Amino acid sequence: MMQALAYRGPDDDGNWNNARLALGHRRLTIIDPSPAAREPMLTASGDGVLCYNGEVYNFRALRKTLESEGLTFRTVSDTEVVLQALHHWGPQKAVPLFDGMFSFAYFDARDEALWLARDRLGIKPLSVADTGERLLFASEDKAILACHDFARRIDTRELTLRLAWQSRDSSYSVFDGIDRLPPAGLWKITGDGIEKRRFWHVLDVIETARIAEDRTSDAEHMATLERLLEESVELHCIADANLATACSGGVDSGLITALAKRFRPELHSYVIDQKL
Repeated sequence: MMQALAYRGPDDDGNWNNARLALGHRRLTIIDPSPAAREPMLTASGDGVLCYNGEVYNFRALRKTLESEGLTFRTVSDTEVVLQALHHWGPQKAVPLFDGMFSFAYFDARDEALWLARDRLGIKPLSVADTGERLLFASEDKAILACHDFARRIDTRELTLRLAWQSRDSSYSVFDGIDRLPPAGLWKITGDGIEKRRFWHVLDVIETARIAEDRTSDAEHMATLERLLEESVELHCIADANLATACSGGVDSGLITALAKRFRPELHSYVIDQKL
């Protein structure tokens, strides 16, 4: 399974297992390239283990809160912040605080529970398959297809829908037997079964915005949009690797590039000519 995902994480690999669970990780270093930040990452006590894909942009603010509550850190990575938050606050409290794109598997040995989660909009994928003997999960279907005990069968209905509409909800796979954790999905897996939850719903945001609409002027909306966009771009520019933008020629990518240059003056920009 790990070899099937090697191209996603060429910088390092690691694994962890106990009698009932095995976790493997391929690493692409963006924040804290030191060996201390490699995964799977364990808590100092050894009873919390994390395999994490993506980035939580507000990790520095979360780290300050955790430090104020007495926790200490051995790396400067966002991975350790995610791990400490999950272990200290519990997934149901911690995950809604994460601002970013992510999917992860977190095992808490204190209650023998495995937690799977996916970011609000489902930017980072997480595929799941139950073979009857094992529960398999990975960042891509191809890792599950690499398992000898998974029967490869095309879901003809899903394939037809994809071909007809040219796109499809990322919660579905074209392979029969493979499910996707839905956006904002938070699953708890124990010996008693799987508890499926959602930690966020877009309708809640729409309702909040609708209520605020009645007492907010156009000028206030514009100021809020400018502030939120600038804050978001600044958070996205946190990295220990070189950054670049891909520009489409439209207003949106040009605006984001201009804002990003404020925070990363060395930023490179690229335009891809689709006619080539």
